Formats: sequence, C-alpha cells, structure tokens
Amino acid sequence: MREKIRDKKTVLVVGMGTSPAVMTETVWALAHQSEPVVPDEIVVITTKSGKDALRTAIMSGASSVWNRLKNALAKEKIAIDGKLVFGDTSIRVIPDADGNEASDLRTGADNLRAADFMLGELRKYTADSATTVLCSIAGGRKTMSALLFSCMSLLGREEDKVYHVLLPTEFECGTEPPFFFPEPGVTYTSKKTEKKYRANKVQSELFEVPYVRMRGWYQDKFKGEPPSYKSLISKVQSVAPPAVVYPEIEIDAWNGSMAIYGESHAFGPQLFALLVMFANRINELDTIYRTFCKLVKIGYEGECKWLEKLQID
Repeated sequence: MREKIRDKKTVLVVGMGTSPAVMTETVWALAHQSEPVVPDEIVVITTKSGKDALRTAIMSGASSVWNRLKNALAKEKIAIDGKLVFGDTSIRVIPDADGNEASDLRTGADNLRAADFMLGELRKYTADSATTVLCSIAGGRKTMSALLFSCMSLLGREEDKVYHVLLPTEFECGTEPPFFFPEPGVTYTSKKTEKKYRANKVQSELFEVPYVRMRGWYQDKFKGEPPSYKSLISKVQSVAPPAVVYPEIEIDAWNGSMAIYGESHAFGPQLFALLVMFANRINELDTIYRTFCKLVKIGYEGECKWLEKLQID
C-alpha cells in the first residue's frame, strides 16, 4: 500500500522588532504577486516588546487589523480557507540569559542567543520535506535581520525563499492612520509629505532576496547538525573552501623569472626553486621542507610549525 503524498505546506517566518506592520505588509504583498502565494501558517520571531506590540496593533478587537486583512483578501477572491493560521502560539519570543522573554536585543550575547533561537525555529520547518519556508527579514534591528538571513543561508533548501518588503518613500516615516496594508477605502496621510494617498495608489514592492544555500555543502558530512549557530558556522567553514584570495603568480622556470600581479620580482635561487616545486603541485610538505633546508644549507629540525598553516591546492 503506497503512502499518500502530502501536499506542500507553506510557512511564512517573519523576523519582527516593534513594527508589526512588516508581517501584514508581507502577507498582503505575497498574495498580490503575479503568481499569488497565501501561506498556510505564519510564525513571528520577536522579542517581548514585539509580542506586545503585535497583540495590541494587529490582533486586538473583533475588527482587528488581522481580521480586516483576511476579509479584504477574501473579497478579492483570493483563496484563504484553511490558510493564514496565526494566533498567540504563532509568536515565538527570543529568550534572555535567564530563559525569560527578552525585551530587546542590545548586546552581542543577546544577538547570539537570538541566532541560536532563530536557527532552532527554522530547523523545525526546513527539516520537513513537505514544508516550504518563506522568510521575511524586513523587521527587527539590523543585526536580527542579518542573523536571520544567515540562518536561512545555512538551512535553506532550493524551494525556500527570503523576502524584504520595500514601501514607497512617502510611507517610510509613517502615516495616519497607521499603515498595515493598503486597506480598501482608506486614505492615508504621509507624515513625510503631508499629502493624502488612497489605498489603491499605494504600491509596495516585495523583493525576493537572492541568497547562497550552503546546506548542500555539509548535510551529508555531519553525523548530526551542530546545536548552536556558532558551532554550525564553524563546521561549515571546516568543509567549505577557504575564503581567501590567492595572488596571481606567473613563474617562468626556463628563464628563472617571476611576476606577481604582472610585476616582475627577483628571488634568490633557493626560494625560486621552492616556489617552482609548489607550482608543480608537490604535495609532500615534509619532502619540500627537507629540500628547502638543504638548499639554504641549514639542518633539518624535524618539525616546522609554519608547515601546519601552509596549504597547497
């Protein structure tokens, strides 16, 4: 008996500070793409201050912003039945050093805890082959957005995407009433230009942020994924090519000359001979060192610490 293949589930993970509008703006923008996407579930990663702001601004009251957004989508014949699952349990609060809800992320230690927390939350979804993750990095402090983006680079799969919402410049300094999505029939006054704008004239841009997916480099090499952000970074660096820029060196062994970045340099015969051996990809470092010592007429000491840091392609 064949196992029934589950339909793909789409989860929107939103990093948020104290501006809840980044969540509703992202949901609205996703639903209004040329190929609309309505997430099945929404998860918000934030601080205690962000949670309080989200509850007050978005979720409170029978005619809450969240209910109005869903009604507006339904009136546009956008299918939302069984989708947009969001409530108190969808708000994931980053812990502080004592395990309580963090009010803010102000120190390096705060941000490393946040990175570990965000990595753990994303793993719950990226470990499931039947779930696609969409991640919004529009909210929170810059360090939070940067770390969330980094976590997606470490865990993201081919189908997972990262987004940022770009509002028109007239709305960057806020509006009256507060702008959460272009609500039909509402006129917004820009605090920047002091001009009025009807909702249907507001065009925000949903930008899909390209990113390097590093998961394929390491997932088959580790017995288990390292538990923390720093340890995973360290593990990935151990299997990834070194992030260095090698000099451009041209060696003319026949005429005994060398150019670095196109500029000719003179070397003594011993060093030149050593570099020629490197260029010929002789990978036995101990043999090279013995030869080098013989060339410069010094005794072989049996150990040379600089060899430990030396790398040959």
